[in-house]
Amino acid sequence: MINKLKIFSVYQYIFLTLSVTSLIISLFFFLMMREEKKYLDKFLEQVLSEYKPKTIEDTVLSVSNGIYNYTNGWVDRDSMDWYSRWEALGFFKMTSGVGLKYRCYGVKGHPGDGPCGTMTKIFLVSMWELGIPARKLQLMEVIPGKGGHTMAEFFMDGKWRVISPSDSGFVWRNSDGSIATVHDIQSDTAVFNQVYHKWRKNWPYGFKETWNINWEKVPGVLRSTIRFCIGERAYRNAETPKLYEQPRKLLFIVFLCLTFLFLLILLLIKRKIKVASKD
Repeated sequence: MINKLKIFSVYQYIFLTLSVTSLIISLFFFLMMREEKKYLDKFLEQVLSEYKPKTIEDTVLSVSNGIYNYTNGWVDRDSMDWYSRWEALGFFKMTSGVGLKYRCYGVKGHPGDGPCGTMTKIFLVSMWELGIPARKLQLMEVIPGKGGHTMAEFFMDGKWRVISPSDSGFVWRNSDGSIATVHDIQSDTAVFNQVYHKWRKNWPYGFKETWNINWEKVPGVLRSTIRFCIGERAYRNAETPKLYEQPRKLLFIVFLCLTFLFLLILLLIKRKIKVASKD
């Protein structure tokens, strides 16, 4: 019985330590969330006060152009604080929080998302902050050796409309002047070719294959398992989870949940000790 109580006491100490540690880490990520929001609010205030948009379309274009001008550059690794380096060079690569803080899209000398990935992340987070529905758009058809391209769609007037934040907020337009959808661009060569005439003659991407999530970032075995479990249609129509674009919020939620889990286990251990001591 004494040995049993000692074992329970050891477990109690372990899960108390885990609970406190998880709580501290979750509080740290909460502070990092606040920091990111501070830089996001500062950026949006600056852009919206400069352009003074009056419609949703004006707002979207203003923010996208602002992102391109605000973050179109590199940052030196040595000029970053330890956490920003860890975040930008880790699994999530350059994030919106780091990009806005250092006004950059990547770390000099280190591979990452590049301007399209970072600027699209900042665009998405900005749209969500302003209450405008938006989602990631991946172009998979490219010139060999050029890699993919990340853009975005925003929802306006009942349709998902395409915008490319890293191409200076470029949009394709229909004959009536409205911003085009993926279907509009795919079905009308004249609409697609606008990018060559109005932005870049050698733009190396195409719309033959588009996704709203980059499954290539998911390990093959896991990707196949997900595909089997959710079915082909759901797999094809899947969108990148919002939390993936907001790693600080994701990690805050994860460690907060772990805190509650460890506390629950701790309470169960205390109950076991109480019962065992009576015996």
